[in-house]
Amino acid sequence: MKLLVDARTGWGHGIGRVVSNTIPGIADFRPRWAVDVLVPPEHIPTAQAAFGHYGNVKIVPCAIPPFSRSEQTALHRFARGYDLTWFTNYWVPLAWRGRFAVTVHDMLHLMPEFTPASVPKRLMSRLTFSKVRRDARAVMFDSRFTEEAFRRKVGVPRVGSTVQLGGDHLDYGAPKSVSQRSKRLLVVAAPKKHKNFELLFEAWRRARVAPHWTLTIISPQEMLRNSVNLAAMAGQEGRIDIRRGVSNTELAALYADSAILLMPSLYEGFGLPLLEGMLAGALCVSSNAGSMVEIAEGAFVHFVNGPDLQGWVASIQEACAIVDRGTPDLDTLLSHNIARARRFRWQRTAEQVASVLEAAAA
Repeated sequence: MKLLVDARTGWGHGIGRVVSNTIPGIADFRPRWAVDVLVPPEHIPTAQAAFGHYGNVKIVPCAIPPFSRSEQTALHRFARGYDLTWFTNYWVPLAWRGRFAVTVHDMLHLMPEFTPASVPKRLMSRLTFSKVRRDARAVMFDSRFTEEAFRRKVGVPRVGSTVQLGGDHLDYGAPKSVSQRSKRLLVVAAPKKHKNFELLFEAWRRARVAPHWTLTIISPQEMLRNSVNLAAMAGQEGRIDIRRGVSNTELAALYADSAILLMPSLYEGFGLPLLEGMLAGALCVSSNAGSMVEIAEGAFVHFVNGPDLQGWVASIQEACAIVDRGTPDLDTLLSHNIARARRFRWQRTAEQVASVLEAAAA
């Protein structure tokens, strides 16, 4: 099969992780496929490092920006000669006529309470989701939560399946005891409205925790649409450290050395940082929104209602107190979390994606 992969968006956040960690598996599982991947020129070095060494994968520079007018009128020229196109984000040009499959990560563009957008953008989102439901040979969803949301908001696709993401893309080393880690609460999230930063910062100000505790925020380097100003939200609070664009090596080290992982988001289609925190052996406190409860099924994770300010204040205080007290058996519980989270493997994700794409092209 000759497969075209549209990977023009998301390199600074979760969708980029999906592409970087799934394409190598597809190349391994289907060595006779020719896989051409559309990549923005500025992200070609990242793509080269991830899968440039595979003989059956070709990186194709594409300067057509996502969510643009030129995308609607010019992208279709890349489709000639391919058996199938896999859109790694749902934004399929309305004029697209070739066979295609899609991955839907979330339904945020249909949720004005979380994602500000103009009336034309909202209309385009609805039209695009309708095209995906009607014309896609297969629709893959990151979680059961997202698949159910799609069915409620858009309808039943021709062929739909849940393909959960992997988590084994960072090397945390041998897990350290929580008592030996830095007294840090770590948040890994893009600076977006639905990530709930305003409430998080207010909860942090109100929480009565020992002065040795700090809050560290890790966000992508690139500015995303509808980004919020984290520095302005954080104000003059001295125990908030905001870092942008850290490398995977630095990120893995921060996970491995942080005692607590916070996931305050009001909406997630999957929630990779929660999975990463579990794999790193951190004590995890998460909102109960979106797919987080699904990801952490059977694990020791404390859940809080996303908009509940007092609930977050109490949860932050209790999590810090648990670590400071050296609570017995805590490391045993967190080792159980690591074992549960190791079920999410990119190799399994890639194998499922390859099977879905093969069926879609048949």
